[in-house]
Amino acid sequence: MDETAEFDEQFNLRKRHPIARLHLLKNVVQSHFVQRIQKCQLDVSYGDSSGQMVDIFPAMKAGSPVFMFIHGGYFRALDKRQYRYIAQPLVKLGYTVVLVNYDLAPLVKVSDINRQVLKSFQWIKDNIRQWNGDPDRLVLCGHSVGAFLAAKILEEDWPEGSGIKKAVLLSGLYDLGPMKRSFLNRDLHLSDADVSSLNARPELLKGPVEILVAVGSEETEEFVSQSRRYSQELESSGFHNDLWVLPGLNHYTVSRLLSYQRSPVLKWMHRRN
Repeated sequence: MDETAEFDEQFNLRKRHPIARLHLLKNVVQSHFVQRIQKCQLDVSYGDSSGQMVDIFPAMKAGSPVFMFIHGGYFRALDKRQYRYIAQPLVKLGYTVVLVNYDLAPLVKVSDINRQVLKSFQWIKDNIRQWNGDPDRLVLCGHSVGAFLAAKILEEDWPEGSGIKKAVLLSGLYDLGPMKRSFLNRDLHLSDADVSSLNARPELLKGPVEILVAVGSEETEEFVSQSRRYSQELESSGFHNDLWVLPGLNHYTVSRLLSYQRSPVLKWMHRRN
């Protein structure tokens, strides 16, 4: 198998997990239910394009911690609407929940997506008090390439500090090189220069922040190895982190760990908060 075919195999998750569509359908159905019963403000704009919007589920009390979630989809698919289900357990735990959207490839470049998500973070910092959130008590979470985008937020030198206390990086991809060499690049149009400038750089992280790097044991080797390597690079850069390789879970079931209060991920992030 040549290199391109090998990476195609690593990233073709629908082929690896034939029932993936059922997981995604469950997300949609549960999200529709939650948005009907949970107080929320949907599709709030943080930028000047249709993709630059957030959904906000406010906590009951002013000054509550904020949970910011960035979805995946290889920069070219999915939507925050499919993840509204995570708001129910998190609001019960006392969080204001913000789900972030961004424009998708191929209409925009990956570098544009990164800039948009950085912009969304600053917008949240500036505005979240309106929805009972404390901008200095943030929990940052991303799934798949959402974890990559979360890592880029952690690297940024925010003028007044990030306010991020904890980061939950689920099933992440931190090296864009393999994506460039796969079928995904037909939409992403990544160049070598893009990969060099955009790849996650743990040595640039600003702290202190508690970090959880989690991946399912049933995910492809590319996802598992990238999570392991990123965790090791964090340690080498002086950032202690917890690395979890979760037995029996795959790329679609890992994100479901945000759906119930007794989840080990929610217990991790809620400790000492």
